[in-house]
Amino acid sequence: MQPQNQFSLFGNVQVNEAEQNSEVKKKREEFATEIRSRERNSIINNKRLAQNNQTQKLPESQPLIPSTLPQELQMALKAQQEHLQKRQFSFEDFPEVLQKIFSTDILQLHYGVTGLRKMLSVESGAPIQQVIDANLVPKLIDIIQKEQIPQLVLEAAWALTNVASGTTQQTQSIIDKGGIYLFVKLLSSQYKDIAEQAVWAIGNIAGDCTQYRDLILRVGGVDPLIAIMQNAQNKNTIKHCTWSLSNLCRGKPIPEFKYVKNALPVFCKVIIDDTDPEVLTDACWALSYLSDGDNSRLQTVIDSQVVPTLIRLLDHSSLQLVIPTLRILGNVVTGDEVQTTYVLNQGLLQKIPKLLSHDKKAIRREACWTISNITAGSSNQVSQVIRDSAILEKLFTLMTTDVEEIVREATWAISNSTKHGSNQDIQLIVQKGLLNVFKHLLEGEDTQTMTVVLEAIFNVLKRGDQDFKEDNYYLTKLEEMGVISKIEQLQKHQNQGVYQKCFNILEQYYEAESEL
Repeated sequence: MQPQNQFSLFGNVQVNEAEQNSEVKKKREEFATEIRSRERNSIINNKRLAQNNQTQKLPESQPLIPSTLPQELQMALKAQQEHLQKRQFSFEDFPEVLQKIFSTDILQLHYGVTGLRKMLSVESGAPIQQVIDANLVPKLIDIIQKEQIPQLVLEAAWALTNVASGTTQQTQSIIDKGGIYLFVKLLSSQYKDIAEQAVWAIGNIAGDCTQYRDLILRVGGVDPLIAIMQNAQNKNTIKHCTWSLSNLCRGKPIPEFKYVKNALPVFCKVIIDDTDPEVLTDACWALSYLSDGDNSRLQTVIDSQVVPTLIRLLDHSSLQLVIPTLRILGNVVTGDEVQTTYVLNQGLLQKIPKLLSHDKKAIRREACWTISNITAGSSNQVSQVIRDSAILEKLFTLMTTDVEEIVREATWAISNSTKHGSNQDIQLIVQKGLLNVFKHLLEGEDTQTMTVVLEAIFNVLKRGDQDFKEDNYYLTKLEEMGVISKIEQLQKHQNQGVYQKCFNILEQYYEAESEL
């Protein structure tokens, strides 16, 4: 028993024991999730506009003007198609286009719908709202549903896709008319060009909001997309499908896994096989959401053999690729001991020091979060982190010099090690200066960090009870450093969590009397 000092204790607030164990893996990420969401939405918005720049003729897998039409009509449509490919359209042409779209003449209809599609296929200033106000959305849907001529179906689908790249309210005009069911059906079209156009539409609509995403999922939008990817003959198709499928798998709240589970191994294969940074980024963002789940999901990731590729991608120059890659690995190391050990054996820890020193805050935050998941594991896994001098040094540096959110994540990583590490590892990190770092952090203002530090100090002291039977060396050092006096002062802190942590320490190691 330690020499008894007498401290007065303020307040009698009790904190639920579950709060004291709040270092559970991967449940401290709300702020980081918000940041990642903003970054990801920026990527999606740019991608949604990309197709609007395509005004060239799509490559045909089979004739979209079928030979079953009268010969004269075939020739006229082909000639007009060539002419329209060269013609530029502006909003001044809208009255003419509008008139022709409602014509019963096939050639006039073809001219009108193609002109409208080209009018909408501009990077900015597309007359989306004017198209909606002119009641053209139900007309375009009607053209698709009649399936008279595949070329007309393609042009109408393309025009609707461009409408779907507008605001949420504008996209809603398509939803209200059954557009989601229509585009999911078009994914299975025998005409490759039409199916790929539906891929774009599904991606635009799913990327707009999670409500639209869930509508697509519930009507079975995932499996047809996967089928297109698996049968793709060119990289562009894989690229577009990856983006579209990624939009179906991302977002908060995350989609129900039963709807997207078949996409998980598909993304793993894309990551292994592809080299395009844009494709890899879309696939990794999607997998970062899909791998956020139970151990069976994590095992699917491991069984796909994608982990070595993910670890190599940590060296990639693209920040937008490294962040979701690290997030996936951070998810996998929340698994059981065997799963986490597998990832460590692939060389994850060798990449961590560089990431902890990255000039981008988001990378440092993700790296600390990943380490905190590892140090919430087995004592052997904690030891691998603690005995890596480069990692330990970087964590201590972040805890004392970085911005508040990084300090907090780095502190979690070390705090977890004080609970799950061996006594020998606790001795090592104390020798390396842990108590000085804790003293510094208790002088700060962030109550979350302060609470984590106090919990870690209590963990260290309990290890000292085991290692030093008569005189707890750790307690003596903390007294000499003035940390115990600081803990007494912090009892007056207005934060109840800080108070309770202080109470726990002082009640255990000193005679304490409550003033209440």
